Amino acid sequence: MPPADDPYALPRFDPTRAAAVRAQLGLTLGQVAWAVTAYCGHPAHPGLVEAWEAGTATPDNTQVKALAAALWCSPVDLVEEPGTLAQCRTVAGLTVNETATELGLTRGQWEDAERRNRWQGTPAQTDALLRVLCPPPACFVAACGRTGRLRVLLREAATTWWPPYVGALSRIVPLDPAVLGHALERLHLTYQQWEGAAGGPPRQAARAEARAADFLEHIDLHLWHHVREVLNPARPAS
Repeated sequence: MPPADDPYALPRFDPTRAAAVRAQLGLTLGQVAWAVTAYCGHPAHPGLVEAWEAGTATPDNTQVKALAAALWCSPVDLVEEPGTLAQCRTVAGLTVNETATELGLTRGQWEDAERRNRWQGTPAQTDALLRVLCPPPACFVAACGRTGRLRVLLREAATTWWPPYVGALSRIVPLDPAVLGHALERLHLTYQQWEGAAGGPPRQAARAEARAADFLEHIDLHLWHHVREVLNPARPAS
């Protein structure tokens, strides 16, 4: 659970996870609303909890913690995966000082890394970062400033032949090469399907070309989707 003095927000609230936890406990909207009110001291009506679960309203940081208390779980169970270094620290339940100490940094160095969401540590510090904060691959790659290079490699792998790119990709993304290879193969096959359809009738070809172009434009997002499917098969991808 995030430390009480944490100034940073949790990752984005996930309505489906909140609804699933409540359903598993067998609680009514009214029971949850009562518990949320008792925790934070501000009225919370069943309709508000229902709106949170439907995604039509978003609870703030305090309300997420109150909802977690009402559902007998950690706030981390109700949010998506962290997307920044600050969110990784929050999810890990560490203070700024604790994180800096664990990673072999000064407090100022870590605060600067959080403020810019940019990681430039030594290999040993990077190993500590991965061990202590467990940043999701997408978060780590973005913090290292490698997203642009990643997209180039993914587009080349999808449009040519993927096996030769596993090694280069594993130097950017801290994952088992087997996991990356599986994801690359999926990306390659998906793109080739759109490319094959581009040779059909004019209208169908135009749609296929547009889909292929959009796929390449957002190919890093497709990679993370496939990676999450492999790493968390029982958990919905964020």
